Amino acid sequence: MISNETDAVEPIDTPHGTLRTRPETAADAAFLCALHASVKAAEFAMMPVGEPIRQQLLDMQFRAMTMSYRTSFPEGRFEVITLDEAPVGRLITDSGPDRFHIVYIALLPEWRQRRIGTVLMLRVLEQPRGRGIRCEASVALDNLPSQQLWSRLGFTERARDGANLVLEWRPA
Repeated sequence: MISNETDAVEPIDTPHGTLRTRPETAADAAFLCALHASVKAAEFAMMPVGEPIRQQLLDMQFRAMTMSYRTSFPEGRFEVITLDEAPVGRLITDSGPDRFHIVYIALLPEWRQRRIGTVLMLRVLEQPRGRGIRCEASVALDNLPSQQLWSRLGFTERARDGANLVLEWRPA
């Protein structure tokens, strides 16, 4: 449930610590860029270029992705996920009158597969449930861990394009 602008999601106690979200600030740029690099590490590791070029490409992709999200979702919530106040991920959501969209979620590698994403998404889904509206998310066809997360949460495939599944969740 949304509480206020400083804590977008009410604190959630987990076995790993207290999970929260907070609005992104300019001070988060280095963390968010490193998070992006961790998400894309395997993909970029296969590029036949040196590390300096790889880092430049990752930085450019991160800036382009962030600019695209901010343009496409001007009213979106851009948040840092924290665990005991330490940044561990990013969450971007956008809400309209008849749908709630989970634009992006990512966690640092050391926090993946530890139920952090599941616990957070269950709390986030309280928003569309309370309004009686559908929720949608997109996931890459080759991202099996994310597909499993969305399936556990009750999302079903609504459509697909060349690279992504468009998933949908409806309140019971």
